[in-house]
Amino acid sequence: MKRLAKLGLAAFVAVFLVLCLVPSAGMLVSPTREAVGNEMLALMPTLRDTGGNWNEDYLSELSDYLADHIAFRHQLITLHSQLCAALFGTLPSEDVLLGKDGWLYYTDTLPDYQGVELLTGRQRYAAARTLALINEYCEGQGVKFLFTIAPNKNSLYPEAMPGRYQRSDQTGNAEGIAAYLDQMDVPYLDLFQVFRDQDQVLYFCTDSHWNNLGAALAGDALCTALDKDQDSYWGKSYTMTPSHQGDLYEMVYPAGSLLEEDAVFDQPFDFAYQQGFRSAEDITIRTQNPEQTGSLLMFRDSFGNALHPFMAQQYGAACFSRAMPYNLTYLDREQADTVVIELVERNLRWLVERPAILPAPVRQENPDAWALDGTVAAQGAAAESRDLEGYLEVTGTIQCPGMDEDSPVLLLGQDGKVYEASPAGEGDTPFTAFLPADAVGDSMELMVTVDGQQKACVLSLT
Repeated sequence: MKRLAKLGLAAFVAVFLVLCLVPSAGMLVSPTREAVGNEMLALMPTLRDTGGNWNEDYLSELSDYLADHIAFRHQLITLHSQLCAALFGTLPSEDVLLGKDGWLYYTDTLPDYQGVELLTGRQRYAAARTLALINEYCEGQGVKFLFTIAPNKNSLYPEAMPGRYQRSDQTGNAEGIAAYLDQMDVPYLDLFQVFRDQDQVLYFCTDSHWNNLGAALAGDALCTALDKDQDSYWGKSYTMTPSHQGDLYEMVYPAGSLLEEDAVFDQPFDFAYQQGFRSAEDITIRTQNPEQTGSLLMFRDSFGNALHPFMAQQYGAACFSRAMPYNLTYLDREQADTVVIELVERNLRWLVERPAILPAPVRQENPDAWALDGTVAAQGAAAESRDLEGYLEVTGTIQCPGMDEDSPVLLLGQDGKVYEASPAGEGDTPFTAFLPADAVGDSMELMVTVDGQQKACVLSLT
């Protein structure tokens, strides 16, 4: 009996060791070469760096490489996720939440959903003011502008969210920014309401994005707002086919084969991609449609992967750019008569952190009325702009605890003109302005409002 027990233990240990060795030994035959989701696989480290010195991090980098490239990695990750979902009702991924009935949600949307780490009042104003400056610039060029927000999936469909996460009843970032946009008369399309008016689910269950029907609805609403609704696909006939594997599904089940159904419209598109198109993930996509007129420049994110065909169908020429920050010099390059910005709800903070590239507008202000005040202080720097020839990019931060939430940031240039800076950039209370080189010296005056009063300080530039 003892002998059988020892043999059983030995067999168990042998099987255990084999199972442990197979993924590592399998690297010699079939190492993992594809990443899971948005991750980047570690590269094979070198013993020496480019300077010929010993790589002190070689062992830790080698450990990362082996972990990323073991054989059957995707199968093991998938098995782990399936076991966790079946036994514990959760997933091991930090990026994906397991909802009810197999629904998956992106963890990055939790702050909006729970009302934590929301933008401050000043940041909401800053985001809206940045868009107002873009709109003003477009109007000055005779170009139509429209901004819209792609809703997070759990903002529209919270019913399948895990019960342990409570939905906040606070005013979210999207609503807060939209309120300021309304005050500033910035053209804004509320896709939250557009989607809530529909009874059917228009997002994928296992993806963070809308499906083709959702994209068609968004495209129809955008084009209607832009008076370009000649060839809408929303409401037209389509066929549902199992053709889409969700991005969240791929993150947690990389060896899985589940395909969700998506709509294929019976009417084909008339537009054509210009040379160089590879996929909807391209940074820049250009299209032409001889059946239509007008030229569109659309700054978009991953929601534009499904959306852009419905927009391209409506314009004679279109450029879809994933460039961030938004570079308004593209207007001249594309000869566009319409600019659209689409940004997902979870990334609205980017409007505050990544200032748009455009000349700062001149304001009819009297700097003699500004009162230099010790309660206002600022630090700044100036550097040559890579995008605007003959311009300097002036950036900085403001220290003024009592500054009005909706205070603009004005700069007095060496040319005697007053410019409005975008209240966006790095830091708690940032600003960024693209100014003509002859307007920038070693210092400038900066003005903000405190309790409605204009107060200024000297801004030294490094």
